[in-house]
Amino acid sequence: MATISIVPRRPLLALPFLLPPWYASFGPSDQLRDGIIFNPPSSAPSVYHTPTKFLPPDDLRRTLRQETSEQEAEQDFPPVFKESQEKKYHLTPADIEEIRRLRLGDPMTWSRWKLAKRFQCSPIFIAMVCEASPQKREIQKQVLQAVQSRWGVKRRMAREDRQLRKEAWGTDE
Repeated sequence: MATISIVPRRPLLALPFLLPPWYASFGPSDQLRDGIIFNPPSSAPSVYHTPTKFLPPDDLRRTLRQETSEQEAEQDFPPVFKESQEKKYHLTPADIEEIRRLRLGDPMTWSRWKLAKRFQCSPIFIAMVCEASPQKREIQKQVLQAVQSRWGVKRRMAREDRQLRKEAWGTDE
């Protein structure tokens, strides 16, 4: 009869809970387990990292840090929030008619962004003043359909699910 020997796949060192207690201990067995554990840092501490609170009152580093903190306090930092721009009401009814005429005349050349730049207003204001021509809307629909025709099944399903969730926002479901 043949003898079957079983060899573990993982070495015993990788499984410390299977090792006998004398092998898993970290120190000599005669030493008491209670006490301070000495685990030195990977490098010696730097004198530059000593907090000011722990420095003696007559230490030179304390005075140097106070000088640098005063200099930092004097600096003008940029504001945390952007200041809201003051709204301009500089467009006349003639300008608005010019915007509408340009937008309807050649919607490809005169986009909302270009009109906003020319008349120094926001693209949102241009959208409120005039709509895109039917030709432009038709072109945009064709572009959207061309993009959607390249979508895979997962993306199409995700977009349909998203649309259903948006429609459900108004209902109480």
